[in-house]
Amino acid sequence: MPRVETVERRVSGTIPPRWLSQIDAQLTDAERRLAAAERHLAAGSGARAIEEAYPGVMAVAIVKVWLRDEPWHTQRSHQDLGRLMRDELPSGFAMLFEMKGDRRSFAGWRPEDARPLIEEARAFTAGTRTEVEACRRQPPAP
Repeated sequence: MPRVETVERRVSGTIPPRWLSQIDAQLTDAERRLAAAERHLAAGSGARAIEEAYPGVMAVAIVKVWLRDEPWHTQRSHQDLGRLMRDELPSGFAMLFEMKGDRRSFAGWRPEDARPLIEEARAFTAGTRTEVEACRRQPPAP
């Protein structure tokens, strides 16, 4: 399970506007994907719901990494970013990440099995959106 910290302690200063725009785009895409995942659940397709939500959760995980690692100040290798993203994933999606490997499909998931993962994804996304909003209100570092 990822560490729980307040963003105020993690972000050392103002996030540059272009990064905020990218963060907003990532979160908006994840929220759109989660709405589509909910529609797939309602239609009885757990596999399609997870297929829709999975890339959104990965996008939110990179936002979590950006908030902690401040890429506007640091540079990381692709491998480091991948590891950091995996570490930020909520538990159900960390399990999916490990299970997925090279497979491209989440075939066989029933809606009742997928629903807890979609709920976890929604909470993960909403919590990250709250962290980002707290950063917007944070005064610039001296």
